[in-house]
Amino acid sequence: MRKLYLYNTLSKSKEEFNPIKDDQVGLYTCGPTVYNYAHIGNLRSYIFADFLARVLRYNFGQNRLLWVMNITDVDDKTIRDSKIKYPDMDSMPALKKLTSEYEGIFWQDMEKMNILKPNKVTHAADDYYILKMQDLVKKIVEKGYGYVKEGSVYFNVKKYSNNHSYGKLINLDVSNLKLGVSVEADEYEKENVQDFVLWKGRKSDEPFWEFLLNNESLPGRPGWHIECSAMGEAELGMPFDIHTGGIDLKFPHHENEIAQSIIGYNVAEPVNFWIHNDHLLVDGQRMGKRFKNFYTTKDLEEKGFKPLVYRFYCMQTNYGKQMNFTWEGLKASQEGLNHLYNQVKELIEVSDNQRENLGVSDGSFDLINKDFKNEFIESINDDLNMSKALAVLQKTIKSNLSKKEKLNTILDFDKVLGLDIEKEIYNQPISDEINDLIKQREKFRREKNWSESDRLREEIEKLGYGVEDGKDGMRIIKK
Repeated sequence: MRKLYLYNTLSKSKEEFNPIKDDQVGLYTCGPTVYNYAHIGNLRSYIFADFLARVLRYNFGQNRLLWVMNITDVDDKTIRDSKIKYPDMDSMPALKKLTSEYEGIFWQDMEKMNILKPNKVTHAADDYYILKMQDLVKKIVEKGYGYVKEGSVYFNVKKYSNNHSYGKLINLDVSNLKLGVSVEADEYEKENVQDFVLWKGRKSDEPFWEFLLNNESLPGRPGWHIECSAMGEAELGMPFDIHTGGIDLKFPHHENEIAQSIIGYNVAEPVNFWIHNDHLLVDGQRMGKRFKNFYTTKDLEEKGFKPLVYRFYCMQTNYGKQMNFTWEGLKASQEGLNHLYNQVKELIEVSDNQRENLGVSDGSFDLINKDFKNEFIESINDDLNMSKALAVLQKTIKSNLSKKEKLNTILDFDKVLGLDIEKEIYNQPISDEINDLIKQREKFRREKNWSESDRLREEIEKLGYGVEDGKDGMRIIKK
């Protein structure tokens, strides 16, 4: 039995992970606020979440994971910047135009980093989730932990702190802090513990939704913190298994999520595992536009680096530790990744005109070396020790196994590493048409719609690819 150990921010310790449900592993990732380009610090968070999702699938099966990521497309920042960029538009269309533009760029960045798209993407400005947020606000108010002030609804942190632990993710001692001050801002510093806003009253120049609370009309929009609680519960139920995000979200965002979920959904704990990645430094200091070290995927590409090199770079430092980005370090990672590709290419002993007939393999699942696979699993299951996993990969390459067995074992590892080794060594990327059919077939398999799954298998085979279904998922083989 494989055992997976992850560092849980809630307990401040590494714990064995076991899913709550027999048929599902629930993972929620705090996604981007789409008002600007994602910088490489943001992208480190999503690379980490992708590693985690891949490790969960590797351990528990491809179809058991339900990974949810939210898109924050309504908050202080998105509204502010939409008014600046589109001053002549009405507030709601301007908001949607700005956020859809930057969301599109975000998904392009994710694809370039080979970050798999979550099973479910939720949008805070979606009317369905707005209603879920309003229902949660009502429950909190009904239980006496929410109050209305000047058209907005706030969470009473002082009352909550009297009989619950507030600030446990960062060991915050609230006894010496001033409580009971209401603040409408979505974010605040931990030195100023405040009653946070659940629902923000309408301002004349802002998008709004109608909200009736205890027969009182409160047009407005959700506060930032309420969004994740409502969307997480709607898609995963509560409690669910794992919630991820950057270390800067521990307080106040995730702490407020815990508080409002405990009250509104009547659970002891809303999430079993809280997992946070640490900061990315640039040349030893925090990243910021004022330091002129604010880098995006576009900046990497303009300097001649493939974004996948940055993914490889991130594997050198555990997600729970600070990572220091330098251009010299990125160049070393580029050389290391190219060397890896060349090592694997040497395992192929066919001419170019024969290569198209060689599948991933030309091999079957039993050609994956079990000893190296067990060592690889031990590495990734030790709190996602990716650098150790890369060492196992090198060990496999330098072993006395046959080339075919090495190749199959390495390609199996790449299900977790996500370095696109197969695409690189064969230089035959699967077409969009095939990829669409694969995604549709995976959906039908999750739904146990076997007749449609078989029909799509036949379509894929007509296009020159074989399909193998194994316990670790689907494998596509070029005929």
